[in-house]
Amino acid sequence: MSENQPNETIAVITGGSRGIGRYLAEGFATAGYHVALTATSAGSARDSAAEIAAATGGAASGFGLVVDDAGSVQAFRDDVRALEKETGRRLHVLVNNAGRIESTEGPLWEAEPESLAGVVGANVLGVALMINAFAPVLIDNAQATGRLGRIVDLNSGSGAQGTPAYAVYSASKAALFRIADSVVKYGQDKGLRIFEMAPGVVQTEMTKSMPVHDSRTEADWTSPEQVTDLALALASGELDEFTGRFVRAGADTRESLLVEAAAGLTDTSRRLVLG
Repeated sequence: MSENQPNETIAVITGGSRGIGRYLAEGFATAGYHVALTATSAGSARDSAAEIAAATGGAASGFGLVVDDAGSVQAFRDDVRALEKETGRRLHVLVNNAGRIESTEGPLWEAEPESLAGVVGANVLGVALMINAFAPVLIDNAQATGRLGRIVDLNSGSGAQGTPAYAVYSASKAALFRIADSVVKYGQDKGLRIFEMAPGVVQTEMTKSMPVHDSRTEADWTSPEQVTDLALALASGELDEFTGRFVRAGADTRESLLVEAAAGLTDTSRRLVLG
């Protein structure tokens, strides 16, 4: 199967109206993808899509979506199917970016229960529902066109190594590795690839409000360009050997990962496993 052709491809980016998702939406639109971005507010999503299209000269559409609501996800799938017919493009890229973090930093027992439930809902159930709804679309399109379907989950160093101050966020990101394992097992031969990409620490409203990042200097932050460049490389098909594996913007680049892949990956390389 061949690599994706951006000018023939729709890329879904959840939570694409602000923060890292906005950077990703702008990057994919600039690269030639038709971006279908979402926000919990349909109005905000449409406004962001219009701004991105005007700024980049690319194509973007905005849709309302609550990722941890099964009915909302199913309705959004229908919207994307309609967008395929309207544009003549097919969905080949899904970026699961939407997510949440605890409202407070510290011991688990001091957090608000509603906040904890929201983190699990958005970060775990939301990703599971999106893959449940869109994997069949990606598989159908792969079989029809010969172009693989690629899923990029926005994971975190907190998932790979843990951040005690944000216990449930860390747990939710670790859970994505287990979801990815299942996608690899059942989707590999059907044309699916999935990647766990940590964006590093990008300056957004969320990260700047987190006390754990107060001591960071300018050099410690990951640039938006490093995040979008790595995500685009994963979406393109150049790095398919890393399916089911963890990569990190700011530490990994397209070039460094190509070198690593050429040297050979073991079964456990960049996977979350016990030693």
